[in-house]
Amino acid sequence: MPVTKDEMLKAAAHPINESFIRQGITLEYLVKKLKRELNAKEVKVFYDRRTGEVVYSKKLVAWDIRQRARQDAHKLLGHYPAEKHEIVDPATEFLAEILREIHQNAKGLPPLPSQVEDED
Repeated sequence: MPVTKDEMLKAAAHPINESFIRQGITLEYLVKKLKRELNAKEVKVFYDRRTGEVVYSKKLVAWDIRQRARQDAHKLLGHYPAEKHEIVDPATEFLAEILREIHQNAKGLPPLPSQVEDED
């Protein structure tokens, strides 16, 4: 059974996921942090020149933090179109060349996906 590109990427990312989990960065942890960011507030600090004192504001909505958190949430939920990422690796290209050569020398195999012409 052929291995898909998605399966290869998932397998490559697997050790990273395990490392995050070992350090306590789980999905639940990230969701809690995201929720806090969606409700973020901040205190502004001002210097009053008349009195020479530092003045603190009441808690204000941190719109910049909330905006970035909202965008992150939308990306995680798949509300934006997928971004295309191309992995360029000389070893991968070398392996692809070897596979093409093996395929060309083999008999009775169906064409590789890269050899099939689009019918559009």
